[in-house]
Amino acid sequence: MEESALRGKVAAITGASRGIGAGLAREFAARGLRLALCSRAAPALPDGPEVLALRVDVTDAAAVRAFARAAVARFGRIDLWINNAGVLEPVTPVRALQPEDLRRHFDVNVFGVLHGSQAFLEEAVARQGGGVLINVSSGAAWRGYAGWAAYCAGKAAVDRLTECLQLEEGGRGLRALAVAPGIVDTDMQALIRRQSPEVFPDLERFLAFKRDEAFNSIPFVARHLLRLAFDPAAAGEGVLVRLPSEKQS
Repeated sequence: MEESALRGKVAAITGASRGIGAGLAREFAARGLRLALCSRAAPALPDGPEVLALRVDVTDAAAVRAFARAAVARFGRIDLWINNAGVLEPVTPVRALQPEDLRRHFDVNVFGVLHGSQAFLEEAVARQGGGVLINVSSGAAWRGYAGWAAYCAGKAAVDRLTECLQLEEGGRGLRALAVAPGIVDTDMQALIRRQSPEVFPDLERFLAFKRDEAFNSIPFVARHLLRLAFDPAAAGEGVLVRLPSEKQS
């Protein structure tokens, strides 16, 4: 896309202190987008005229709504909302999965997405529709991994939630997408590589990605997300999107 078409667009990103969220913030800022960033730690970019940066826990629905309202107060609207905040743990067999650990995981990975989606919908309804919602998904939503019951179930829930949102809100002009960005070398990937193969039998596959440096880069992911959000030709690609491998594209 022409960068001139992106300048002045407003994007909100949760989980913007590190990993994919922080990388997207930097890439979007370089393309002239205005940003509303939130995370439990300080977001990757400081607060300023073109950036709203707040510490927000996505498990707190009221705090997420306040963040959305602050973004609208600062910039007048939100064109793109990305629910990116997420965690991997617990990594454990189902037989050892503790209900309280699963609840904490879902608080971030599922309820955090719900809170962000509802906050964005509140803003979109107030301006009578429009806008794009992207929920960061994973290939783990499409198949199970031993040891990843929490993560796989949570991401599958995000996919179904996104499909329902599109069915409910598409008539008002909203576009909802669940996008699996591929394997990006973040802190989460480093955590995966530290797992025991006894608990996570697919470990070698992720170690091989590191040896071969076969990751999708942040700029690659950012370009695809912006295309999906703002290129009219991308509107027909469906709700569930898996980005291709950068090395093979």
